[in-house]
Amino acid sequence: MITAMEIRKQQFSRGFRGCKEEEVKQYLNQLAVDYENLYSENSLLKEEIQRLEYELKKYRSMEENMTNSLILAQQTAQDYQNNARLEAQVILDSAKKQIADLLMVYQDIIKRMSVFNSEMKAQVSGQNDMLEKNQKKIDQLSEFFYAPDMKELLEKLAQANWGEKPNA
Repeated sequence: MITAMEIRKQQFSRGFRGCKEEEVKQYLNQLAVDYENLYSENSLLKEEIQRLEYELKKYRSMEENMTNSLILAQQTAQDYQNNARLEAQVILDSAKKQIADLLMVYQDIIKRMSVFNSEMKAQVSGQNDMLEKNQKKIDQLSEFFYAPDMKELLEKLAQANWGEKPNA
Protein backbone atom coordinates (compact mmCIF):
# COMPACT_ATOMS: atom_id res chain seq x y z
CA MET A 1 0.00 0.00 0.00
CA ILE A 2 1.32 3.42 -0.89
CA THR A 3 1.67 6.00 1.89
CA ALA A 4 1.15 9.75 1.82
CA MET A 5 4.86 10.24 2.29
CA GLU A 6 5.62 8.15 -0.79
CA ILE A 7 3.17 10.23 -2.79
CA ARG A 8 4.93 13.45 -1.72
CA LYS A 9 8.39 12.17 -2.53
CA GLN A 10 7.46 10.67 -5.84
CA GLN A 11 9.78 11.88 -8.59
CA PHE A 12 8.91 11.72 -12.21
CA SER A 13 11.42 11.59 -15.00
CA ARG A 14 11.56 14.55 -17.29
CA GLY A 15 10.46 14.24 -20.72
CA PHE A 16 10.26 16.44 -23.74
CA ARG A 17 7.43 18.73 -23.17
CA GLY A 18 6.73 17.42 -19.71
CA CYS A 19 4.22 18.73 -17.22
CA LYS A 20 4.81 21.74 -15.15
CA GLU A 21 6.70 20.59 -12.18
CA GLU A 22 4.99 22.97 -9.74
CA GLU A 23 1.48 21.84 -10.75
CA VAL A 24 2.46 18.19 -10.39
CA LYS A 25 3.92 18.85 -6.92
CA GLN A 26 0.87 20.80 -5.88
CA TYR A 27 -1.39 18.03 -7.17
CA LEU A 28 0.66 15.36 -5.41
CA ASN A 29 0.58 17.37 -2.14
CA GLN A 30 -3.20 17.69 -2.41
CA LEU A 31 -3.40 13.99 -3.21
CA ALA A 32 -1.21 13.17 -0.20
CA VAL A 33 -3.38 15.31 2.11
CA ASP A 34 -6.53 13.65 0.84
CA TYR A 35 -4.85 10.27 1.14
CA GLU A 36 -3.76 11.04 4.74
CA ASN A 37 -7.29 12.12 5.59
CA LEU A 38 -8.71 8.98 4.04
CA TYR A 39 -6.06 6.84 5.75
CA SER A 40 -6.78 8.49 9.14
CA GLU A 41 -10.50 8.17 8.62
CA ASN A 42 -10.03 4.54 7.58
CA SER A 43 -7.96 3.87 10.73
CA LEU A 44 -10.59 5.55 12.90
CA LEU A 45 -13.31 3.54 11.19
CA LYS A 46 -11.33 0.33 11.68
CA GLU A 47 -10.93 1.15 15.39
CA GLU A 48 -14.64 1.97 15.60
CA ILE A 49 -15.46 -1.34 13.88
CA GLN A 50 -13.23 -3.20 16.33
CA ARG A 51 -14.85 -1.40 19.27
CA LEU A 52 -18.32 -2.10 17.90
CA GLU A 53 -17.43 -5.74 17.21
CA TYR A 54 -16.16 -6.03 20.79
CA GLU A 55 -19.37 -4.48 22.11
CA LEU A 56 -21.40 -6.70 19.80
CA LYS A 57 -19.58 -9.76 21.16
CA LYS A 58 -20.18 -8.48 24.68
CA TYR A 59 -23.89 -7.96 23.98
CA ARG A 60 -24.17 -11.32 22.26
CA SER A 61 -22.49 -12.91 25.26
CA MET A 62 -24.91 -11.08 27.55
CA GLU A 63 -27.80 -12.17 25.36
CA GLU A 64 -26.57 -15.76 25.46
CA ASN A 65 -26.18 -15.57 29.25
CA MET A 66 -29.65 -14.08 29.57
CA THR A 67 -31.09 -16.73 27.28
CA ASN A 68 -29.34 -19.46 29.26
CA SER A 69 -30.52 -17.88 32.50
CA LEU A 70 -34.07 -17.71 31.18
CA ILE A 71 -33.93 -21.33 30.05
CA LEU A 72 -32.47 -22.33 33.42
CA ALA A 73 -35.17 -20.33 35.22
CA GLN A 74 -37.87 -22.01 33.12
CA GLN A 75 -36.38 -25.43 33.80
CA THR A 76 -36.09 -24.65 37.50
CA ALA A 77 -39.66 -23.41 37.59
CA GLN A 78 -40.77 -26.56 35.76
CA ASP A 79 -38.77 -28.69 38.21
CA TYR A 80 -40.34 -26.88 41.16
CA GLN A 81 -43.75 -27.32 39.60
CA ASN A 82 -43.16 -31.03 38.99
CA ASN A 83 -41.76 -31.51 42.50
CA ALA A 84 -44.73 -29.64 43.95
CA ARG A 85 -47.13 -31.85 41.98
CA LEU A 86 -45.31 -34.99 43.17
CA GLU A 87 -45.26 -33.75 46.74
CA ALA A 88 -48.93 -32.82 46.55
CA GLN A 89 -49.72 -36.29 45.18
CA VAL A 90 -47.73 -37.90 48.01
CA ILE A 91 -49.55 -35.76 50.58
CA LEU A 92 -52.89 -36.54 48.95
CA ASP A 93 -52.14 -40.27 48.87
CA SER A 94 -51.03 -40.15 52.50
CA ALA A 95 -54.19 -38.27 53.48
CA LYS A 96 -56.34 -40.78 51.59
CA LYS A 97 -54.59 -43.64 53.38
CA GLN A 98 -55.04 -41.95 56.76
CA ILE A 99 -58.73 -41.36 56.03
CA ALA A 100 -59.14 -45.00 54.96
CA ASP A 101 -57.31 -46.13 58.13
CA LEU A 102 -59.53 -43.91 60.29
CA LEU A 103 -62.65 -45.21 58.58
CA MET A 104 -61.50 -48.76 59.22
CA VAL A 105 -60.87 -47.91 62.90
CA TYR A 106 -64.33 -46.34 63.16
CA GLN A 107 -65.88 -49.38 61.48
CA ASP A 108 -64.04 -51.64 63.93
CA ILE A 109 -65.26 -49.51 66.85
CA ILE A 110 -68.83 -49.68 65.54
CA LYS A 111 -68.56 -53.47 65.20
CA ARG A 112 -67.17 -53.78 68.74
CA MET A 113 -69.89 -51.51 70.11
CA SER A 114 -72.50 -53.56 68.30
CA VAL A 115 -71.05 -56.79 69.75
CA PHE A 116 -70.88 -55.15 73.20
CA ASN A 117 -74.50 -53.99 72.92
CA SER A 118 -75.58 -57.46 71.81
CA GLU A 119 -73.74 -59.04 74.75
CA MET A 120 -75.18 -56.47 77.15
CA LYS A 121 -78.68 -57.11 75.77
CA ALA A 122 -78.13 -60.83 76.21
CA GLN A 123 -76.89 -60.33 79.79
CA VAL A 124 -79.71 -57.91 80.62
CA SER A 125 -82.18 -60.28 79.00
CA GLY A 126 -80.74 -63.16 81.02
CA GLN A 127 -80.87 -61.08 84.21
CA ASN A 128 -84.42 -60.04 83.36
CA ASP A 129 -85.40 -63.69 82.86
CA MET A 130 -83.84 -64.53 86.22
CA LEU A 131 -85.72 -61.64 87.86
CA GLU A 132 -88.97 -62.84 86.33
CA LYS A 133 -88.33 -66.42 87.53
CA ASN A 134 -87.46 -65.13 91.02
CA GLN A 135 -90.59 -63.01 91.01
CA LYS A 136 -92.64 -66.09 90.06
CA LYS A 137 -91.04 -68.06 92.91
CA ILE A 138 -91.71 -65.18 95.31
CA ASP A 139 -95.29 -65.07 94.11
CA GLN A 140 -95.60 -68.84 94.55
CA LEU A 141 -94.06 -68.71 98.03
CA SER A 142 -96.28 -65.74 98.92
CA GLU A 143 -99.34 -67.64 97.79
CA PHE A 144 -98.20 -70.62 99.83
CA PHE A 145 -97.36 -68.74 103.00
CA TYR A 146 -100.25 -66.32 102.80
CA ALA A 147 -102.78 -68.95 101.88
CA PRO A 148 -105.79 -69.22 104.29
CA ASP A 149 -104.66 -72.70 105.39
CA MET A 150 -101.22 -71.43 106.30
CA LYS A 151 -102.69 -68.50 108.18
CA GLU A 152 -104.77 -70.88 110.25
CA LEU A 153 -101.76 -73.11 110.91
CA LEU A 154 -99.69 -70.15 112.06
CA GLU A 155 -102.44 -69.05 114.39
CA LYS A 156 -102.63 -72.53 115.90
CA LEU A 157 -98.91 -72.63 116.34
CA ALA A 158 -98.95 -69.27 118.01
CA GLN A 159 -101.56 -70.55 120.46
CA ALA A 160 -99.71 -73.72 121.20
CA ASN A 161 -97.35 -73.71 124.08
CA TRP A 162 -94.23 -75.46 123.30
CA GLY A 163 -92.35 -74.94 126.44
CA GLU A 164 -95.14 -75.90 128.91
CA LYS A 165 -96.06 -79.32 130.05
CA PRO A 166 -99.51 -80.40 129.18
CA ASN A 167 -102.02 -80.70 132.04
CA ALA A 168 -102.96 -84.25 132.68
